[in-house]
Amino acid sequence: MHKDARGHAVTLSRPTALDAYERALYAFQTYRGDPLQQLDEALAFDDGFAAAYATKALLLCTLFERRFMRDALAVLEQGRAAIESATPRERALAAAARDIAGGEWHAGVRALERVLVDYPRDVVALQVAHVMDFYRGDSLNLRNRVSRVLPAWSESIPGYAYVLGMHAFGLEECNQYADAERTGRLAVETSGDDCWAVHAVAHVMEMQGRIGDGMAWYEATRGVWAGEDNGFAFHNHWHTALYHMDRADYAAALAIFDARLASGVEMVLPRIDATALLWRLKLEGADIGQRFAPVADAWERTLAGEGGFYAFNDFHAAMAFAADGRRESLAHLQQGLIQASLGNNSNGDMTRRIGLDACEAAIAYTEQRFDDAVEKLLAVRDGAAAFGGSHAQRDLLTLTLIDSAAHAGRTRLSRHYANERLVHKPASVWGRRLARGGRSASTQPRLAIS
Repeated sequence: MHKDARGHAVTLSRPTALDAYERALYAFQTYRGDPLQQLDEALAFDDGFAAAYATKALLLCTLFERRFMRDALAVLEQGRAAIESATPRERALAAAARDIAGGEWHAGVRALERVLVDYPRDVVALQVAHVMDFYRGDSLNLRNRVSRVLPAWSESIPGYAYVLGMHAFGLEECNQYADAERTGRLAVETSGDDCWAVHAVAHVMEMQGRIGDGMAWYEATRGVWAGEDNGFAFHNHWHTALYHMDRADYAAALAIFDARLASGVEMVLPRIDATALLWRLKLEGADIGQRFAPVADAWERTLAGEGGFYAFNDFHAAMAFAADGRRESLAHLQQGLIQASLGNNSNGDMTRRIGLDACEAAIAYTEQRFDDAVEKLLAVRDGAAAFGGSHAQRDLLTLTLIDSAAHAGRTRLSRHYANERLVHKPASVWGRRLARGGRSASTQPRLAIS
């Protein structure tokens, strides 16, 4: 019986396949290169490598688009014979992938947790569950799932630094900012290449309104996160754009959009960041030209076969369509949302609880029905973690609420939520700008469907 670098038994006959497998795990942990290509190489060495099939399926699931879920199920079918004769751990990983790909996201994560009970150093189970906790908005387990396995790890075990990086992000999402920053910095220092940990520290600085510190941190760690082969660089660039926006440097934020986000919109994760950045810029009254059009085009291509897959994605699609005046696309999206809300699965619950009202709020805002937008946002804003994303991403709901209330003439309400920001981020210029806007908002809407 062969074992991986963390001591887990793996089912294979040609140990040369393990080298490619470990390279794939490293690529997954560092977001560098293509782990799927490395897994294909491992399977080319040994087509009976059950862990490689299960891992490939799980990694496809983390891309979190319906098309990749179909691909994940196809991989599991391709490896069916190998998986059936595999170890209990490998079979459990494959079963978790099948649940996630089939839309039972919560069940799939519970299955991964059962793997971690017996195998706390299973980095695939841990990191996939961590990513799924992010998508599902489970901030408690972004932290605690890593906490539960951390005692089983040490610097002598390959991948330890990346476990610290995950823990740092979980700590940040649970508002433990000092612990998160300390752990994230340690992860970067230990690994030298943990862009997820860089991102966790950047989140701390965003949440505390430490804009100068955040910009300096990103500049100091640029070699860790900004490489051309880094699949997570787009999101760290998005965070740098938010720092510029706090300072009302909209030209710098738009330059980041043009250079780092606009070309990546065929993939849903960069498209979410592109959409969210443009919406923030429009809320601030910046001139974004026609930049929403290609983003909306990409959402249209995706939703032709993917609508109703994930409420968080649908919300961003609604913003892009509404901002670009695409009534027909909005109607199609709304039909998909209603259909999704009837589903007895993880996304059905998200759509019922958050997605429908969030999307309706975006539409109401652009149609200048500001009171409607306010009421929809008030209904979902405080529980919006239930449809995924981070605090920084979901801040878009609050920003839209503040601006909607100002346009509706509900000055006290606008100031009420701007005050929250002033207390949490006392150094933030953006918060003071919003508070002033809440007192003397223009009556002219900044967005309107033509």
